[in-house]
Amino acid sequence: RTVLTLFVLSFSCLAAIAGEVSFKITRQYLNFPISHKENRGRMTFEVNGKPDLSVVIRLAPDEAEYWVFKDVSAFKGKTIKITYDGNEKGLSKIYQSDEIEGQAELYKEKNRPQFHFTTRRGWINDPNGLIYYEGEYHLFYQHNPFERDWENMHWGHAASKDLVHWTYLPVVLAPQPELDDYPEFLGGAFSGSALVEEDQVSLFFTRHFSPTHERTKIEYQSRVTSKDLLHFSPEEIVLRTKPSCEISQNFRDPKVFIEDGVYKMVVGSGISESAAMLQFHSRD
Repeated sequence: RTVLTLFVLSFSCLAAIAGEVSFKITRQYLNFPISHKENRGRMTFEVNGKPDLSVVIRLAPDEAEYWVFKDVSAFKGKTIKITYDGNEKGLSKIYQSDEIEGQAELYKEKNRPQFHFTTRRGWINDPNGLIYYEGEYHLFYQHNPFERDWENMHWGHAASKDLVHWTYLPVVLAPQPELDDYPEFLGGAFSGSALVEEDQVSLFFTRHFSPTHERTKIEYQSRVTSKDLLHFSPEEIVLRTKPSCEISQNFRDPKVFIEDGVYKMVVGSGISESAAMLQFHSRD
């Protein structure tokens, strides 16, 4: 048994030590086995020693109910270290491949929609930033790549020329471990909108963080920009605070448009348990 285990570890180019596993990336995907018999555990990724991502996942120690994946093609030649505070046994089942586990059966599953857009694996909900840009329709959407339930909010991305046939593009936004301004743990990338400008597209979205030892959360609005919708600028905060203490901590989902040369943002919030639509104007 020991000999077989050592062989598998060597073949997969990984080394596992008490809750950690490292890969030198040579393939496009990391595949992860999932079991809903397991409680969620915290999984963190480091790339060449630097924090990259933190998510929760139900890693299967034995038989998987299904598999999810992470596209790591951008890290080829680099080393990814994964730490996990759940059942360590599942770490040895993670593997690299140029295919998604079960790829041959994708879209052949029972009850899989054949007309409406669905992601390859994981949870999707709010559509965000539906735009037409340089000859293609672009769809951004709320996405948990690591499970079939809500969590780990990313922005998935797909493009189409006819709104029927879709090409999957890399995930644009992911849960963010920290910002210089806010060193506390931050939540995912929540809903927002996209704005086509003269020579670029801006994505506006909500982030939040919870101050240490407090149950409240602080939500604020951020932006990234792109000229090709493949490469995106560093994130910047465009609306840092809510306008008054009467506004609830739910302060999110920005819709941005330009009117008479002025950027205008509509944000959903609440006042005394009643829904409110708040408007903000800016020339820059």
